[in-house]
Amino acid sequence: MKLRIKRERIFFTVTWLRWVLAFVVAVSLVLNRRNIAFFIFILTALAGFLENFISRKYPSLLRSVIDFFADKLLVNLTAIILAAKGIIPVWVALIFLARDMLTIVGGTILIYKDIRREFKPTVLGKISYFFQLMALIPPIATQQADWILMYIALILTVLSGIYALIKSEFRFIRRKTDLDEFRIYKLLKFADIFTLLNVALGLASIVLSINNNFGYAAFALIIAAAFDYFDGKIAKSMQQQNTFGKELDSLADTVSFGVAPAIFGFSMMQFASKINQLQITFGMIAFTIFLFCGILRLARYNIMDLKGAFQGMPITLNGIIIPLAYFLGIPIKFFPYIYLALGVLMVSSIRVRKLA
Repeated sequence: MKLRIKRERIFFTVTWLRWVLAFVVAVSLVLNRRNIAFFIFILTALAGFLENFISRKYPSLLRSVIDFFADKLLVNLTAIILAAKGIIPVWVALIFLARDMLTIVGGTILIYKDIRREFKPTVLGKISYFFQLMALIPPIATQQADWILMYIALILTVLSGIYALIKSEFRFIRRKTDLDEFRIYKLLKFADIFTLLNVALGLASIVLSINNNFGYAAFALIIAAAFDYFDGKIAKSMQQQNTFGKELDSLADTVSFGVAPAIFGFSMMQFASKINQLQITFGMIAFTIFLFCGILRLARYNIMDLKGAFQGMPITLNGIIIPLAYFLGIPIKFFPYIYLALGVLMVSSIRVRKLA
C-alpha cells in the first residue's frame, strides 16, 4: 500500500510539473525566447505521453482529469499566445479552445448528474491532440504554420468534438474484460522504451544513409546496438521479460540491424565514384540476402529457448561490425562480401555465448 501511495505521489508531481511547464512555454513565447519555448514544449509533450503509458497501470479518476487539463493547458496556452502574436489566426486557437470547453462543460454536467463516472479520452480525441501538438511545433520553431498539419489538426479537432457529443468522454466505470490485458499501456514496460529508442536510431541511420551522411549513420547503428543491449539487461533486472517485449525487440532489430545496414551499404555503393553497374547489382543481391538472413535468424530465435547461448550470430552484431568496417576504411567494393558473410553467420548453427 505504501509503495502504491508513493507511485501516486510521483505521478501527481509529474502531472503538476507539466502544468508549470505549460506556463513556462507561454511566458517564453511572450518574451520571444523561441528556442526555450520549443525545447520546453517538446519536453512537456513527451513527458505527457510517457506518463500516460506508465500511470495507466495505477488508474486514478482524479489524476485522469488533472492529466487532461495538463495536456489541454499546453495546447491552448500555446495556441492563444501564438494567435495573440499574429503567428497563427485567432480562429485556429478558438477552435482548439472550443473543443476542450465542450469536454469540460459536458463532463461537469454528467458528473453532477451521476458521480460514478471516469474520464476516458476517445481514440479520436487522442489522435487530434497528437496532431494539435505537431501543428503547433512549426509556428513555435519558425513562426510559420505548416498548413497541411494545421488543417489536419483542425479537422480532427472538429470531428473529435462532434464524436464527443455522441459518445461522451465521461463514462460510467465499466468492468474489465480480457481485451484490457492487451492494451498497449499494460503491455509496454520501462525496458521497452529502450527498444523503441533502438528502432528510432535505426530509422535515423536510414535517413542519414540516404542523405550521404555515412559517418553519422554508422554512429547511429552503434548507439542502437547499445540500446538493444540495455533493454534486455533492464528487462531482466526489473523482471519485465515477456512475450510482448520479445516480439517488439525482434521487430525493432529487423529495422535497426537488418533494414538500416542494408540501406547503409547500398547507399554507399550508390554514392561511390569508382563502383560500376555490375558491382552495384551484385551489392543489391548481397544486401537482399543479408536482409533475408536477418529476418530468418530473428524468426528462428523467437521459437527457440536456448539458455546462455544464441543459435547463429546475433543480428545486433551487425550494428557493430558494419560501422567498424566503415570506420576502418575498408573499400566499399568489399562490403557486399562482408554482408554475405554476416548473413551466413546469422542463419548458421554456431552457438554464440550470451554476454553476462
